[in-house]
Amino acid sequence: MRELFQFNRLHADEQLRSPSGRFVLHYDAAGIAVITDTERDEVTWRAGTVGRLLLGDRSEVQVEAWDSYETVWLSGFAAPGARHLILTDAGDLELLNGEHARLANSRTGPVEPLALRDTAAAADINAGSYLLSEGKKRRTVVREQDGQLRVGEHWSNGGGGSYALTGPLVDWLEQEGTVLGWLMLPVNGTKSKARTLCLTDTAGTVLWHEGEPSRTTPVFAGAPYAYGGAELGAGGRLRHQSLTSPSGSHTLVHQGDGDLVLRCNAEHRNVWSAGTHWAIGGWAELTADGDLVVHNPHGAPVWRSGTAGSGARRLAVRDDGRVELLDAEGRAVWSVDTHTSCDGPAVDTPRGAVLRRGQTLRQHALTSTDGSTVLGHHDDQRLVLFGADGSWLWYAHLGDVQRPGLLLDEDGMLRILDDDTERPALAGPADELRVESGEVLLCRADGTVVWRNGEEVTETDAAAPEPAEDFETWLEELNGLEYFSVAVVHDTTPDEALLRLGADPGRVRTGTWDDLRTQSEIEDAGMGDVCLAAFALGPHTLLVENNGHPGTENSVLSPGTFAVACSRSINADTSFMVYRDGEVVADHSEEGSEEPTTSEVRAAMAAMDADDDPCQAAFDDTLELFCRTAGIRPTVADVTGIARWVILPALR
Repeated sequence: MRELFQFNRLHADEQLRSPSGRFVLHYDAAGIAVITDTERDEVTWRAGTVGRLLLGDRSEVQVEAWDSYETVWLSGFAAPGARHLILTDAGDLELLNGEHARLANSRTGPVEPLALRDTAAAADINAGSYLLSEGKKRRTVVREQDGQLRVGEHWSNGGGGSYALTGPLVDWLEQEGTVLGWLMLPVNGTKSKARTLCLTDTAGTVLWHEGEPSRTTPVFAGAPYAYGGAELGAGGRLRHQSLTSPSGSHTLVHQGDGDLVLRCNAEHRNVWSAGTHWAIGGWAELTADGDLVVHNPHGAPVWRSGTAGSGARRLAVRDDGRVELLDAEGRAVWSVDTHTSCDGPAVDTPRGAVLRRGQTLRQHALTSTDGSTVLGHHDDQRLVLFGADGSWLWYAHLGDVQRPGLLLDEDGMLRILDDDTERPALAGPADELRVESGEVLLCRADGTVVWRNGEEVTETDAAAPEPAEDFETWLEELNGLEYFSVAVVHDTTPDEALLRLGADPGRVRTGTWDDLRTQSEIEDAGMGDVCLAAFALGPHTLLVENNGHPGTENSVLSPGTFAVACSRSINADTSFMVYRDGEVVADHSEEGSEEPTTSEVRAAMAAMDADDDPCQAAFDDTLELFCRTAGIRPTVADVTGIARWVILPALR
């Protein structure tokens, strides 16, 4: 292991290792914790007695008895706030806080790293300094021993978390003329904004930001070329697409994860990579001046062949495994030749927009004739139908196997291959799989479509089913249904409802849901704060809370009227409450009444044709029971317009 968390014991069969592995913290034959220099085969540090080593409750390295939790030795090596114990390549123990910033070294003593405020060059973040943005949340970027950058976000109450930026991404972030810092950026293509770690250049242009890329505008194909062919001309682009050598033995593919990969189809393995697997949503192109470049979704170059001005006009994939940039006379000006010894057999390779019977889509891609839609690989395990903006229209999980693929078998059945075995058919029989704009179709020879984007297509003359009532789309538009807290208050205005929950009239604002989410980021609203929007639904008010805490469940909503509230936490804990005239009249939460207790709930259960247990209905179909009991049918239009909203401290 590389670090020991506070209160975790170093067990007898475990070792704490330095990044290079030279120094190891383990137990000797007597059961005493020691640090060994493996190059010199000598012990450089020894605990004071036999027993289990841990970072204890006083943030001190200590030893407890093997047969109990009694502390038998205190090292004196401690630092307030220490949460992690690590071993350095100098053989020293170090204590880190929850953000992984250094606090103390066992040899040199306390450490006071310099806080670089708000923005700094990534290269300036080192063992002695870290990036810090401080508000209600502390946002940090620290340098770990192995060169990774660890990004942290922590609340004043101790909650929070962190993750690591690794390898080639960190190297790229350290380019000259750029700085790391936090900016307010749109979230997933919406109008709401969140504080986001970014790399910017001297002009303030965002070159990279943390998290999944937002939906981007379409990346057009550039100069026309034969999709799936062996060559790409100057001006051509690959986005989730592939080039395959004439015999089909080798494929160069731009994966959905952003990496440009050369695959040997004979040996079923990747033989070269640009190492840009972190540039999700980008593309590769052969520029007009002859440079092969991989871009991230912001258009920033993250890898290049370095051949600008070389006269390169074509990128070609050869049957022997070479990838070459060729000038107008056909001379190679650059090549990938790490796999030239391969003489793989010919493969019946799918090209263009169609997969035919007997063909297998492995690391190849199919592209619609207009270039807008691609069936390609996000990575080695997921086959994805990408829309023009990079969105996933359909995907299949191929599994963690050596030879995954999508096969249109000789019998016309579409199957996912699992090494040399087959899974149950996805669909069929049919004669070809075809990618068109916005969809992938499985078709018979007469053009009949039997499967579209993962769904079986019914006969055209079959009666279309009645559309089901929709009780969820409105909330999905706001927060994706992962967790929520909502309420309806009858015959009450939005301002009245917010005031009943204790809102200061001076802090109630007018705006959209996106405005509320953006303001919550600006104010660093904590998990205990309630970000609450009130939408008018005719004479009633719909309350929606942003964090999934049951902040809207309060009998103070209902004096002189009727209210219904429900919530689902991030842990899927569900509650369902009904109020009338300031009193709880029904509680069908997980520990509540299993019998319908009001006429409104009984009517809702009957309309749902549900069993007699409202607690189960509240768990299985929370929003349907909520809407039916409250007598409302919110629409997307109801919750994407103007609302009254406020950010409150915890209501409980």
